Amino acid sequence: MKPLRVLIVSPTEEDAAGLLLELRRGGYEPAYERVETRSEMAAALARQAWELVISDYSLPRFNATMVLTLLKKTGHDIPCIIVSSTLGEELAVAALKMGAHDYLLKGNVARLVSAVERELQEAELRRERRRAEASVKHQASHDVLTDLPNRTLFKDRLTLALAHANRYRNMLAVLFVDLDRFKNIIDTLGPAVGDRLLQGVAERLASCLDEGDTLARLGGDEFVILLPRLQRADKAVKVAQRVLEVLKPVFLFNEHELHITTSIGISLYPYDGADVDTLLKNADTALYRAKEQGRNNYQLYTPAMNARAFERLAMENSLRKALERQQFMLHYQPQVDMPGGKISGMEALVRWRHPDLGLVYPAEFITLAEETGLIVPLGDWVLRTACTQARIWHKAGYPQLTVAVNLSARQFQHQGLTDTLARVLKETELDPRTLELEITESIAMQNADFTHVVLNHVKEMGVRIAMDDFGTGYSSLSYLRKFPIDTLKIDQSFVRDLTSDPNDAAIANAIIVLAHSLKLKVVAEGVETAEQEAFLKAHHCDKLQGYLYNRPLTVEQFEQLLFQGDGTSIPLAI
Repeated sequence: MKPLRVLIVSPTEEDAAGLLLELRRGGYEPAYERVETRSEMAAALARQAWELVISDYSLPRFNATMVLTLLKKTGHDIPCIIVSSTLGEELAVAALKMGAHDYLLKGNVARLVSAVERELQEAELRRERRRAEASVKHQASHDVLTDLPNRTLFKDRLTLALAHANRYRNMLAVLFVDLDRFKNIIDTLGPAVGDRLLQGVAERLASCLDEGDTLARLGGDEFVILLPRLQRADKAVKVAQRVLEVLKPVFLFNEHELHITTSIGISLYPYDGADVDTLLKNADTALYRAKEQGRNNYQLYTPAMNARAFERLAMENSLRKALERQQFMLHYQPQVDMPGGKISGMEALVRWRHPDLGLVYPAEFITLAEETGLIVPLGDWVLRTACTQARIWHKAGYPQLTVAVNLSARQFQHQGLTDTLARVLKETELDPRTLELEITESIAMQNADFTHVVLNHVKEMGVRIAMDDFGTGYSSLSYLRKFPIDTLKIDQSFVRDLTSDPNDAAIANAIIVLAHSLKLKVVAEGVETAEQEAFLKAHHCDKLQGYLYNRPLTVEQFEQLLFQGDGTSIPLAI
């Protein structure tokens, strides 16, 4: 017996019993309820879901027309079969037009079962069609990976929110959220891990929002948040702060530990735009300002950012042409041994000879090079040029000179790094023991397992490894033991005030003691005064680097320094 939930609209139990008997003969086991009035039927519809309605055409206080009207009004798509002893053709056609699915005469209900089977099948087809339509509609307005609203749905909601804000004089905020260095993760670990990370980020971002807020994914690693009906702008700032905080804990995917940060740009209605496109554009402009400020922060839009955006576009176009036009050059800042004060090496620092802007320093273009991917060919050029120049100086009689080269995040995580390094060492014939590659703590900890593998390959070539800006990143002691590091570089932020701030002095001394206990060398950056030099020398820092000795020098200036002092003493800064 097939179960069937049937609602019977009938004036008597006797009439209902005849219908139920016919259904049982047809192989159904009906669970039914009989009603006689509109209120009883409305209550029955609210109590549970019915698969079939069988209604007498006319009751003392109710009729089939009212039954069909009630079904339509309440949104129930339930097959409804009309039964009557006096239903003529004209009334039957009218009932069908009202929404009835079939009609039977009370004296001839033999085809009730076949009518029920047909209508149940058609009802199921209608439900399947509605589900398919709903699925297509949902997919058209939602992101497949995260199931968040997509750009189209977000813009629709922002349009409605703007209309409401305009009518009721409310504020609203648009927050552009972009993951920092997400492409590095894709390049290193592949798109599958990237997809899982995006899903995890979406879940954490959603936890930052209140009911009525909208989180959407625009594509790639770009998310956007709509905060409607704001009374104060600081609500948007608090949400941005919450987003930064919620992404701090590590993401765990199998054996991979991923640290992710985000940059956020905020635009506010009515101050930063009165329409959808303007608010989105200005939030995006603020986002790039956040990236320029070092990432992992939020920035509010200001009109001045528009001009900055045009400057950035022009800079990007110029940057793309700079490599092929050989507009880059290297400067070299000496590193001196302690306590003797001899030049023992140098750090290679890139400069851009811009045809209109003159000499442009890395702070002005490295972030842009990272974002556009140009950092990889630029980094390869820096590595090859520094190795070539070091080899020239070795042949000129200064074989003790070491050269330090900084690696960017994207360059370090590029799959071809070790192959490029091996090729450069072979072609330049540089002794690998005189090359030192510098990476920052934040780069190392983006993917500790990957870092361990790459650094081991680098060490196998004989190249030295330095941890740059030590103490400003994760500062995890475990990685000092895990990674094959040779040198720690004390960041200049600790060196700057170490003679006046006991805390900075204690940190600098602790780094030196820690490094020496692990058999590592220590280089202090940003040494500018004799007092700083005396402190670091007294605490047995191995090498010093800074304006006290020399600013970064051109090749010609550095050679003059070597030849004048023969590499044994430091003349006055040039």
